[in-house]
Amino acid sequence: MFVDLLGISPKETVAVAVSGGQDSMALLHILRREKEKFHFNVIAINVEHGIRGKASVSDSEFVALYCKNNGVPLLSFKVDALSYAKKNKLSVETAARILRYGCFLDAIAKGKCDKVATAHHKKDNFETVLFNLFRGTGIKGLAGIKDGYDGRIIRPLLKTDKSEIEKYVKENELPFVTDETNFSTDYTRNALRLNVIPKIEELFPDAENAVLRLSESAKLDEEFLSAEADKILSVFSDRVEIKIPAHYSVFARATVKALKSLGVKKDWEKVHIDDAYALTVKQNGASVDLLGGVTVCREYDKLTFTKTETENKPEFPFSLGTFEFFGTNYKAEITAAENLKDGLYIDADKLPKDAVIRTKKDGDRFTKFGGGTKSLGDYFTDIKVPKRLRDKIPVIASGNEVFAIFKLAVSDKVRIDGNTRRIIKLTQE
Repeated sequence: MFVDLLGISPKETVAVAVSGGQDSMALLHILRREKEKFHFNVIAINVEHGIRGKASVSDSEFVALYCKNNGVPLLSFKVDALSYAKKNKLSVETAARILRYGCFLDAIAKGKCDKVATAHHKKDNFETVLFNLFRGTGIKGLAGIKDGYDGRIIRPLLKTDKSEIEKYVKENELPFVTDETNFSTDYTRNALRLNVIPKIEELFPDAENAVLRLSESAKLDEEFLSAEADKILSVFSDRVEIKIPAHYSVFARATVKALKSLGVKKDWEKVHIDDAYALTVKQNGASVDLLGGVTVCREYDKLTFTKTETENKPEFPFSLGTFEFFGTNYKAEITAAENLKDGLYIDADKLPKDAVIRTKKDGDRFTKFGGGTKSLGDYFTDIKVPKRLRDKIPVIASGNEVFAIFKLAVSDKVRIDGNTRRIIKLTQE
């Protein structure tokens, strides 16, 4: 029986995910048999999902008793997959998987083990590829099951036939429990396994191996395209940028990575990628709202992804002194005419008494030096201010009349001249 131990290094502690079923009991037995030869440690990890009531609890008790009788250290977790599925509008299968892997990664993060080994085998991979295919997948879905989370989750039996595992269990007289829900077609994957796959194997006896070859090829292609996507992706604290032009396949992967970096972990679809990709042939400044509050804007030779701010936009009466605006400090102070160097300057007596400091608003207008009034939005476009920054720049305004844009410009209506008596200097600290 083929068992892949290349993912395990000497002196590492491997936690085998044990449900009590045939596959996981076989994997636990195999790794315990091999640990002395390859110099690694083996423990078990069990997650009780709270799905099958007493039967689920009984299976976990079986695992605990087996480990106790055989001197296997055990990490036990209990989760409520039903409540999690309902709260997050997920299938019970998906909820259970999320919570289960959360327990695995928690055990690794807390130093209780270095890796977690699951007992997925060749038929599981066959089932996964078909499941992904019928849901509508790309190359990543065709890659099937693989080692996950940067190699922290490993699959030593992935190229092993289910029949070999069953034979191994019988020859070594290993005890195991049977999950009765595996025979219920209420679950999509079970229906695929019980009703569809047998028909496929009747027509194509070598289908399982053929799909394994397909998934291995797809895995290599996906790794290459993902690496190419990383080359055009730049992640910053407040935004993510993608360089253009880029091939759609590479761009699509970069877009998904951008969304995930901004906190959108699910619900993205091909239409969102298409909407972003359409910007690559549009003019500078064109933008589109995707999902999860993410906006994409064309900025010359790149697309910039930003998350919409949820906090209230600040607005307060203009006064002399220092103030903070979206994490940046600004200052307004009286200065003498002979000190006009760096900064912006306005005539204090031309500024309306009801002037406020705020962000831009719809309908704002601005009069440039020398005359000529236009919308503030158009002015920002003229001086090439990216849309993602416009809502964070403080302006001095009265109504929809903008008199100063900090760090950028002063309106002709408040410019200093030969009659100016008091000068206000505006700076960014």
